[in-house]
Amino acid sequence: MSFFIASQILAGLASLFDIASFQFKSRNKLLTTLFISALLIAAHFALLKEWTAACLLVIGACRYLAGIFISDPRMKWLFYLVTLLGTALTFSGITSVLSCIGSLFHTKASFSRNDKLMRWLMVIGTVVWLIHDIIVGSPVAVLLDVLFIISSAIGYYRIHIKKLLLLT
Repeated sequence: MSFFIASQILAGLASLFDIASFQFKSRNKLLTTLFISALLIAAHFALLKEWTAACLLVIGACRYLAGIFISDPRMKWLFYLVTLLGTALTFSGITSVLSCIGSLFHTKASFSRNDKLMRWLMVIGTVVWLIHDIIVGSPVAVLLDVLFIISSAIGYYRIHIKKLLLLT
């Protein structure tokens, strides 16, 4: 099996966790599924030799894990610093810039105490990653991003909008 096929299988497995993640109202369950997904996607990018993306997703997995136990918004500064350092150490052009921007949005989201803001920041970060994944040429990662955005919209509607509609 080629590294490319193996990478696509890992991205496919990650998509299952991403799809599930935004259906959880519990912040801890959401972050746990994102933690697992980030590790799988990091391995996917390592197989594609996209070192900035792989590095930032390992950092992202650590961020999601920390976010389960620490909601202090000041922690985001540590993860901003580590993200920028990881990007600088593995820099390879526009894909490094895009993965850094996406990761910075996801960092802000991970330490947001506002559920609605967290969900919006995750979607914005994922749109940036979508552009990255198109450039990198990973069809399953692109599909994963699209499914994550759709799942996020459904979860947002189900958890926030539908509840408001039922109250009126």
